[in-house]
Amino acid sequence: MERDNPFWRVVRGQLPQPNAAKLLGWRFVDYREDLRQIEVEYEASSSLTNPLGYIQGGMLTAMLDDCMGPAIYAMLGWEQVALTTRMTTRFLNPALPGRILGCARLIRRGPKGWYTSGQLMDAKRNVLVTGSARFKVFELPR
Repeated sequence: MERDNPFWRVVRGQLPQPNAAKLLGWRFVDYREDLRQIEVEYEASSSLTNPLGYIQGGMLTAMLDDCMGPAIYAMLGWEQVALTTRMTTRFLNPALPGRILGCARLIRRGPKGWYTSGQLMDAKRNVLVTGSARFKVFELPR
């Protein structure tokens, strides 16, 4: 696999991180090509919390999306983009501000889309959120 696309350039610091990734505290950890699996982590700030002090569910969903998407982006070419068309999120445990680990993998590619699954965990590896998504990959116009 060629590791020279916009995603890998962001990972290497050659392109700026997307604003949403910055907001969520996203950081690349590892990619396993053989498993089509990515690991990332977030430094979830208190600015992402609900009135009870837990990370708001929509922010956790955004983190999960920003974990599953890169499992695809790691494989795309320069001229391609992947858009989330469907996503299911299951909340299992509340999340406090701090380090949140994300793991996602590409399950399969089909004619209707690329399918991923993922999960978020706290620093003690307690599962916080699980989910799955379908992405549509588009060719960008030249």
